[in-house]
Amino acid sequence: MSSWERARFIPWEKLPLVQDSNNISDQKERIIRDLQREADRKEKSQALEQHRLNSSSSDTIGLSSNEQTSSLSSTSTSMMQTNFSFQWGELFKNLAFGGCIGSITGSVFGFMDGMRMAGQSEVLKNASNVAKGKYLMEGTTRSATMFGVFFGGFHVVKYGVRVAFDPGDYPEIGLAGAISLGGLMYNPNFRPAVPYATMLIFMDSFHLVMRDFRKD
Repeated sequence: MSSWERARFIPWEKLPLVQDSNNISDQKERIIRDLQREADRKEKSQALEQHRLNSSSSDTIGLSSNEQTSSLSSTSTSMMQTNFSFQWGELFKNLAFGGCIGSITGSVFGFMDGMRMAGQSEVLKNASNVAKGKYLMEGTTRSATMFGVFFGGFHVVKYGVRVAFDPGDYPEIGLAGAISLGGLMYNPNFRPAVPYATMLIFMDSFHLVMRDFRKD
């Protein structure tokens, strides 16, 4: 499973970091992610500096109370600060990516299950080819929709965890996977799909492992 492009260019000063031309896409994604973290860090530091300058120009009477409020606000903000800022474009990009991959994979799973059931069911064995085709189409569509919603939701939750806490790639997958699989297991009708859904999450984790392995 390959990652989508997050930008169409690499800044000139970052070109020396691209060492292997065979893995330009993965290295570009890593460089763009580092640039985003640096930009967000600079923006937040400038905002905090401006806030301190504005607080220092307040009246002498309200100085002590303003300092206490600013201190509490800075403490609460620093506890929730991460290197990523929320962007609707990134959210929809994660949703579209997960939904597309989940729909494709779910259609394959649904078609395989439909073929297996068609071979085991005595009713389907005696049915016409039109009825068998309709059964396979309905099963494939249902499975593609379910896995598309599941994997799209998984990537949305993973992006939310990254923006809120930024615990790292693997903790992101662990938290998002637990939440997504928990929602899938809540409905008894969806529980048979849990092994396939777990396989999708493992595929996403395997991609990160291989990316880090090539980077090392």
